[in-house]
Amino acid sequence: ERLAELRRRQARGVATDAPAEEIYRERLERELEVIVRMGFPGYFLVVWDFCRHARDNGIPVGPGRGSAAGSLVSFSLRITDVDPLQYGLLFERFLNPDRISMPDIDIDFCMRRRGEVINYVSDKYGRDKVAQIITFGTLAARAVIRDVGRVMGLPYGKVDRVAKMIPEMTGLEDAIRGVDALQAEIRSDPEVKQVVDVGRRLEGLSRHAGMHAAGVVIAPRPIQDLVPLCKTNRDEVITQWDKDVIEELGLLKMDFLGLRTLTVIDDTLKFLRLQGIDIDLAEIPLDDPEVYRLFQEGRTNGIFQFESSGMKDMLRRAGPTRFMDLSAFNALYRPGALSVGMVEEFIKRKRGERKVQYILPETKPILEETYGVIAYQEQVMRVAVEVAGFTMAEADVLRKAMGKKKLEVMVEQKQKFIAGAKARGKDGRKAEQLWDTIEPFAGYGFNKSHSVAYAMLAYRTAYLKAHYPVAFMAAMLNSELSSSDSMAKYLGECRNMGIRVLPPDVNESDYYFTVVGDYVRFGLGGVKGVGENAVEDVLAARRRLGRFQSIAHVAAEIDGRVANRKVFECLVKAGAFDGVGPHRAAHLAALDRILDYAQRKRQEREAGQSSLFGGAVFSLEDEPRIDTSLPPWSERELLSAEKETLGLYLSGNPLREHEEELARQSTHTTADLKEGFEGEVTLGGLVTQIRKTKIKNGPNAGKFMGRFVLEDLHGSLAVTLFANQLQQYGHLLAEEAVVVVKGEVRERGSDVEMTVLEIVPLALGRGRALGVDLLVPPDLSQKEMLRLRDLLIENPGEIPVTLELRLPEKTFRIRTQESYSIELRRDLVETIESLLGSGAVKERFTPASA
Repeated sequence: ERLAELRRRQARGVATDAPAEEIYRERLERELEVIVRMGFPGYFLVVWDFCRHARDNGIPVGPGRGSAAGSLVSFSLRITDVDPLQYGLLFERFLNPDRISMPDIDIDFCMRRRGEVINYVSDKYGRDKVAQIITFGTLAARAVIRDVGRVMGLPYGKVDRVAKMIPEMTGLEDAIRGVDALQAEIRSDPEVKQVVDVGRRLEGLSRHAGMHAAGVVIAPRPIQDLVPLCKTNRDEVITQWDKDVIEELGLLKMDFLGLRTLTVIDDTLKFLRLQGIDIDLAEIPLDDPEVYRLFQEGRTNGIFQFESSGMKDMLRRAGPTRFMDLSAFNALYRPGALSVGMVEEFIKRKRGERKVQYILPETKPILEETYGVIAYQEQVMRVAVEVAGFTMAEADVLRKAMGKKKLEVMVEQKQKFIAGAKARGKDGRKAEQLWDTIEPFAGYGFNKSHSVAYAMLAYRTAYLKAHYPVAFMAAMLNSELSSSDSMAKYLGECRNMGIRVLPPDVNESDYYFTVVGDYVRFGLGGVKGVGENAVEDVLAARRRLGRFQSIAHVAAEIDGRVANRKVFECLVKAGAFDGVGPHRAAHLAALDRILDYAQRKRQEREAGQSSLFGGAVFSLEDEPRIDTSLPPWSERELLSAEKETLGLYLSGNPLREHEEELARQSTHTTADLKEGFEGEVTLGGLVTQIRKTKIKNGPNAGKFMGRFVLEDLHGSLAVTLFANQLQQYGHLLAEEAVVVVKGEVRERGSDVEMTVLEIVPLALGRGRALGVDLLVPPDLSQKEMLRLRDLLIENPGEIPVTLELRLPEKTFRIRTQESYSIELRRDLVETIESLLGSGAVKERFTPASA
């Protein structure tokens, strides 16, 4: 069936690289022999069974993840949806016949319906034989310092300052040895020394237990006979042993992962089917120019794995033109590959700025798809096979040794590689040169099977965004219904794409966002303070009646116990009754009379005064009069009401008129910072949710510190002011004040937070543009750099210029000579940004004391 499907795709040019049928049969027989010999047929059939059940019941299943996508058996059973022969994926990366270990097939399902698959497995194999797996959160270095400091009653600011001295992913012992500032704190402050000493003893201990996000164990007999069980705080039964112990016992562990992207794709396709458009994403062409244009321009908000600012920058500079470029980006955009310059090397070779050379001709067919850069572990394995005569199983051992950088094993493998190459007639010097080229790259190589499968998912989401943008963005908004920040981000994307998002409407909205022609309609479920039961009551009444004629009509037809005054007030403020007129101010003024009227109508209905057809007695003549002479709300009142009830501004944004100035004065947006940035930033936005807290301990005891939320056009960020900053800048903090904040950003749990260094009003910030940063791309040519120099010389002024060069491992700031100070005008900004890239010109201000 799979072969017939591939031939059909080939005939339409969708799968032109698929090899001959006999190659498939030989590969399939070889895989089956290994699987049977290793005793794993049952494992594959269990996975096949629940994947089949999911597909048969319309539950979206991912195209594959991890090394399982390298198996033709998995592809044939429709466990995966990526042809491993077409993309050069290796079975031995998944199952090594020389190293017996359990196969690991992780499956992505629609986030919303993943539970149905787990229920199917529980029903099929017995609920007493299936359980989810426990996971333990441990005390990492930063967390243990904060926890110990809190128990000791030390001021948060002090403890947090010490915790921030510890680099990410670094243990306490290493931090103490390597961070001079931390050593100085320990020597000078007995409290810090005590916190660190206690933290050293606690680091690595389990902090709390929870349920593994995906792991499910299936046992041949009741699990309680094999594994101790416990209950979560939600009464879910889970194992007391974690996944590693479960696997050591030889029990069958499966990962059922919920993937938001699959839900987005499914919702998009449902919207399209309502419009009479039926798409099979397995059949779309993989050379669509509109899709690649979207990637080339970095318009990848909402595109799986390609949303980060760093990835967008990489896409713009590299300009992907084929599917395997996307797979390579998935593999290369990782800390290790970035740190050793693999990404820059790849981009230069792709753009023809650096020649692609191959030490031995045998490596060209293996490496040419990545322009000679080793992006994948499978490439290392194939080089070892073709050049040095390794078996695939031996090549997998080499791959694993390189990934773990085991010195003694690497020396042994190097000798074996060179000896094997010589035995096959290769020049020993070139073989050694090839090894020296492979070794540093191979340690950062990524799993190609996973890269290709996830690139397929990214391509499919990009295809939908490029060709069906309204349906796609409606689905994206639905996926983020519970997150105001993410909703704001994707609403901004809708604006950038020219897609209008209409406010909620009692006659058009469903619970979720929907597509209405060329518009997206806000869902009633997104209105705060309304609740699911009230929304369902409104929708049920609309299905029964067809259409509401007025706000009074809605109130009279739904249950007053579910939809009380608060519910109607929220719906009014959100704009849900705009379609039945006259306006929000008038509706809110008449609300009490309308609800009294509705109560009376319900009582009449209960008393049996109904019409011939069983509906409530209702006529437009006897409903309460709404005073249409009342003035409508101002734009500020309208936006404030939307923010209160929708969690964001919909019909406009108070910051929109300041958009250009905010962009000029800010070094980052909130979206940038939530991708993991730490350090000093300047951020402009709107002040909201101001709180002041009395400090209980320490030298500032009795004083107040402040917190507020800073909102820009991309989201929001929590901001903290310590006592001195609050005293200095507290007078600037008013609800909805527009300010520019300079501060330090750090991670705080799974989020980020800013600590204030200075705050100025936006207008003052504009008048005090005392410097400008130019963000210089690392690949700027000499010709372009000379053009930049000329622009600075030709526009003399008093604003000093600093060049900022951001490399993966470090950021360099170069202050230019006074002769390069400029007069910053809009036309000059546009010219510089046409050279350096959009957003490359950043105004900054200095502290008032400077």
